[in-house]
Amino acid sequence: MKSLSNIRGKLVFGLAFAIALLVPSLVSAASVTGSGNGLRISPVRADLTINPGSSQDVTIYAENVTDTAAEFQVIVNDFTASNNENGTPDIILNPNQYAAQHSLKRFVVTPPDFTLAPHEQKAVSVKISVPAGTAGGGYYGVVRFLPINVGNSSKSVSVAASVGTLVLLKVPGNLDENLSVASFNVSKNANSDGGSSWFTSGSGLYAVVRFTNNGNIQEAPFGKIVLKDGNKVLASQEINNVSPPGNVLPGSTRRFSIPLKDLGWGKYTVEGNFGYGTSGQLLSVSKTFYVVPLALIIAAIVVIILIILGIILARKEMRRHDRKLLAKFRNQSSGPGKRRR
Repeated sequence: MKSLSNIRGKLVFGLAFAIALLVPSLVSAASVTGSGNGLRISPVRADLTINPGSSQDVTIYAENVTDTAAEFQVIVNDFTASNNENGTPDIILNPNQYAAQHSLKRFVVTPPDFTLAPHEQKAVSVKISVPAGTAGGGYYGVVRFLPINVGNSSKSVSVAASVGTLVLLKVPGNLDENLSVASFNVSKNANSDGGSSWFTSGSGLYAVVRFTNNGNIQEAPFGKIVLKDGNKVLASQEINNVSPPGNVLPGSTRRFSIPLKDLGWGKYTVEGNFGYGTSGQLLSVSKTFYVVPLALIIAAIVVIILIILGIILARKEMRRHDRKLLAKFRNQSSGPGKRRR
């Protein structure tokens, strides 16, 4: 039962953080309940700027949503960008392991354990101290709250029902803001890395843009994707228009997908105009694609086949006609009516 509980807890934990990072506009507080303990926290993400040699406190509000008093432990973990390009963090759960780069955990003074009465809310202060001489750039981690099982003297800590606040720190200094468009495509799949220029249906299409961060600071791209039919604008939609906006972490690629309106057959163009960074650096891309219904393709193939057959039959008929004329000419030339001298 213990292993089953741990597995369930890890699944719940991963789901909680995926939701917190992917849909921050829909989540103002995260809550997970398990093993008789439940906790709601706010905010789910904190964005900070701290100069080297300075410190700042982050206040996180924790509320016990159950009818039972509970004790909680605060744990700080680094995270990195996962390879799925959707913004889900890859949490480093090993307490003795740090992120190779951009580690926030090294700067955090972990708060002590605390107890909450039923439905009690507490402001937990988390101090972040940036040492003098720290290189400018982005640093990030997660402050997690875990219920402590008090069934034995060792106070074994379960990952079940853990929730947390993502912390993204910007340290001023030599910042390298370098975001590029890895790809810009039209696809039937919102999670696709590739696309196509030809589609047999104009419904269910997505404009998919992938940004790669080659700098040392997290970037939140913004901008619009415009759908055109010739020079006529059919639609204009913003990307990453959520609060707080999604970030592309240094050394990673992140994908943003925008659904396109249903289209009839024809030639279309999608244009992307994006900005990022403190100076509003600009990126512009475009993609042309065609929507040709399958019935139209089949009809065109049939027409082409008929034209080819018509040309073949016409040539055969012309040859047969030429043979008839030649035979008639020969008969007239060698006929009995020819006079002798």
